Amino acid sequence: MKIAPLAAVAGLGLTLVLAGLSFADDDDHHERKGYKRPKRLAVPSDAPLVWKEECAACHMLYSPGLLPADAWREQMRTLGDHYGSNAALDPVQEKEILDFLVRASAANRLPVEPSPTVGEQPRISQTRWFERKHDEVSEAKFKRESVGGRANCVACHRDAESGDFDEDRVKIPR
Repeated sequence: MKIAPLAAVAGLGLTLVLAGLSFADDDDHHERKGYKRPKRLAVPSDAPLVWKEECAACHMLYSPGLLPADAWREQMRTLGDHYGSNAALDPVQEKEILDFLVRASAANRLPVEPSPTVGEQPRISQTRWFERKHDEVSEAKFKRESVGGRANCVACHRDAESGDFDEDRVKIPR
């Protein structure tokens, strides 16, 4: 009978399609839960000089797309106590930087993930996305002097300041 082999092939095809859908559903589930990679991590070419100078004076330039706009608003609102440092700016500079960060992070629709430390600003290194992307990196590697901690993206991602976090180009220093 020729129908049975045809039915078996169709059944196998349906099984493969459904299996593919379950993987897609899993991806969709992660996306809904805020685990997907933030969009548009490249730093816009029109980034203001004041952002580059003021922020890079103390730490690497974090791509605005790494946090949603509300998280950047919180960062800028609390510059007087910015992770234990006074990073207060002239109001004109602060507005220019905030306007840039909000505009440049508009594609990041992920929820603001508050710091587990009460009163502390949100940290990129404590987002679910960051944790998932770094789940194979041991705490010992983050603590290496050559790495300098979770917040020092440029130690392993050489082009992090331009928004390039390609996994194929990661090199964890010894």
